[in-house]
Amino acid sequence: MNMPSESAMDTRFVRHNGGDHPKEIDDRYINQKEFRVMGMSRSGNHAIINWILRQAAGRNCFLNCAEGKTNPFVSAREADNGLPYEANYAEFEWEREQSGLLTQKNLLIHSYEDSFLGYVCHPLFEQNHDQWVGASKARYDLLILRDPFNLFASRLYADLSALSLSTAVRIWKQHANEFLGLRRTMNQQRILINYNRWATERSYRAQLAAQLGLHFTDAGISTVHRTAGGSSFDGYRYDGDASKMRVLDRWKVYQHDPHFRQLFDRDMVNTARRIFGPLASVEGLFEKTTATAA
Repeated sequence: MNMPSESAMDTRFVRHNGGDHPKEIDDRYINQKEFRVMGMSRSGNHAIINWILRQAAGRNCFLNCAEGKTNPFVSAREADNGLPYEANYAEFEWEREQSGLLTQKNLLIHSYEDSFLGYVCHPLFEQNHDQWVGASKARYDLLILRDPFNLFASRLYADLSALSLSTAVRIWKQHANEFLGLRRTMNQQRILINYNRWATERSYRAQLAAQLGLHFTDAGISTVHRTAGGSSFDGYRYDGDASKMRVLDRWKVYQHDPHFRQLFDRDMVNTARRIFGPLASVEGLFEKTTATAA
């Protein structure tokens, strides 16, 4: 990235939604912070991104479900609002941003779902980074992981068919190994998000907000984001009161389904225990699975 001389440095202030949170922008950069968010569909990706945006001051832009090795301004996919992006400032013009005429932002978020990490964190993206999304003062890779039992129950209930179950299992295992530090594919500052804890522990969310540099208010935690029909099981029924959703009990719907149980080999169960701890309500269901695989 070519940096301007010290004499060219300047700063200015912008305000979030014309409102009450002044946020300094360093004119050497297009993005003050950039979050590249990775996770599997039905891992709470949109809920967490919405929670981040609700607490982020300044000019913010979110690009929905982009494709790896591409410009996310070009490959982002439409959400339920019919747009592939969310931006909170009037100067944002989608066609100009796509063409490379980028406006300065306090926070840029681009998300990726159901993808192997190497496809997202690819050298091609690094080579074109500043041209595609603009130079960023601070870059972070966020990896969201949900326990596999509730994740795959939600995926089955939502009838997600674009990805085979065998490939989805491989992706979950890769993400889990990255989470544990057994592999290092992500190449920016790493922030690992345990969805189970995010959904149930306010103290964990406060700690995460501090890592992300957010002023913690917990705004957005009760919202069911209007993407892909909301919750697989509840739709928008609990919008405004999302804590009532039983997100750690989705597996119960499939507990007697042999095809569901066969998804989880001993390696997967043990990896889940290392990350999420003993899942008391699930443990008995998979005792035979781990014993058989031994």
